[in-house]
Amino acid sequence: MSLTRFDFSKLFDLNVLVLESDPASGHQLKQILTSLGIRKVELSRSAQLLLASEQVAPYDVIFLDYDAEPSMVGADLIELLLMKNIVSPYCRLVVLSAATERQKYAVDYPFHQIDFLNRPCNKFHIDEQLKLHVRLKPFMDQILPLVHKRRYVDAFKLIGELQQKAGSETPAAVLQLKAQLLLELGVFDAASASIKAACARQQDWALWLQFLLDYEQADLESCSHFLANGSDEQSCYQERKEVWQIYLALEDEDYSRACDIAGKLPTAGMSTRITQLVKLVMMLSDKTEQAIELIERKRRLAGSGYQFCILTLSLCKVLLFLIAQPQSEQRLVAYQAMLQQCFRQLITDKEASQCAADIIWLQGSLVAQADGKEAAIAFLEKQKQHLSSMQMSVASQCHGAALMASLGKMNAAFDLIYLSNKALYLMPHSMHKVYAACVQLQAFQMIYPKADRGQIYAQMGLRHEKEAELRPAAQMYYKAYLAEPTYLSHQEHLANLLSQLKLSKYKTFILSEFNQR
Repeated sequence: MSLTRFDFSKLFDLNVLVLESDPASGHQLKQILTSLGIRKVELSRSAQLLLASEQVAPYDVIFLDYDAEPSMVGADLIELLLMKNIVSPYCRLVVLSAATERQKYAVDYPFHQIDFLNRPCNKFHIDEQLKLHVRLKPFMDQILPLVHKRRYVDAFKLIGELQQKAGSETPAAVLQLKAQLLLELGVFDAASASIKAACARQQDWALWLQFLLDYEQADLESCSHFLANGSDEQSCYQERKEVWQIYLALEDEDYSRACDIAGKLPTAGMSTRITQLVKLVMMLSDKTEQAIELIERKRRLAGSGYQFCILTLSLCKVLLFLIAQPQSEQRLVAYQAMLQQCFRQLITDKEASQCAADIIWLQGSLVAQADGKEAAIAFLEKQKQHLSSMQMSVASQCHGAALMASLGKMNAAFDLIYLSNKALYLMPHSMHKVYAACVQLQAFQMIYPKADRGQIYAQMGLRHEKEAELRPAAQMYYKAYLAEPTYLSHQEHLANLLSQLKLSKYKTFILSEFNQR
């Protein structure tokens, strides 16, 4: 069978799930699918059974109601399905939504097959999605498993072989995947060349990819121009642009600018990630009371469950931050009581086990408040083996690093910050990486004063180098060089790494110019 010849038998064999909260709409969708020849169609009104599953969902295509779960916004539901690996890379997730464009496209999902259909949608739109899945299946079923194992080089080679077989009929989605892989591999010139035509046609995915390439190559002028001067066609990506603007402001430690941008984000339909980011910016801008109000509103909407736990953790962190500030005894007592109440709510929630590491870090903070630093250190020492067995998120590692630093355990804090940097580097370029980078940046800046940062970056670079992770090592030595531009050792290390990587430059550091000095 040709890679590009359409095989109708594959269409009829698709296993499809319709997840629709409205019974009438769900029944109508099922009828449409049946009329299109789909024999295996399941209908569900809630995502709870899917979320409770410990296995990958066995569907080829899922039509998902963006508002299927009243306790969480659609962006959170999509993220949860992906995070729990319920939706496999093989599966096409078609999200049916009447949400605003900025809400739908605030997040990108590289290496997943996700599309949005605006409501109301008809038989033609449904048929188009099914046929697209069948056309892409011979490509995606081979490529995406390699990508999700981070075998980017193998995936790139495979795309080349498939492209040779398909010729001019290679689907655009495969070419987009190829460009994304070039970005992940750090082959920026080739990535730019591959998307040149798509950028000229003002295709959104290519313009965003070029923005990421500009950022990776430290062309901040082009980045700022893109974020500030998007066309009307890109208005649906406004929230994504605003998150990037916040991140760039945090990089400059310009908290006032970050707060101005965050303040313009509409709270209605705000995802948990955006809520956490706005909370972070408010804390850094001395608007902590507003941060508490924002999280409390979102917690009430969630009621319970995973999103409730994440928001409660965020609230606990805000309260810990407030308790550490000088204030009246009356306020201190009120914040401590609120913290204890939130902690009890957190540990009694049915989804609390999903936040096990953060709960331990939080307990460490509570022990430090009640019994002093030595007691907290002893408690965390007992939990050390348990913590080391957990697969912590970047945010959780940063949480632990901040706690360890506050207890005077700077070596442990460094280890956790280093691990968070390692995890961050392994994340594919996406908005999820930007959120995590914001959290890590704030933690790093809070733990280490400006005078020490160059040496800390160099230490992280050295550890990456010892573990044969040359690209992240180069990234760290570049940051050390920016922090301490007159310190020749950083430049020498960076030049040596670039030679090993066979790279002529790293962002603004050009190897030939350094060698000529």
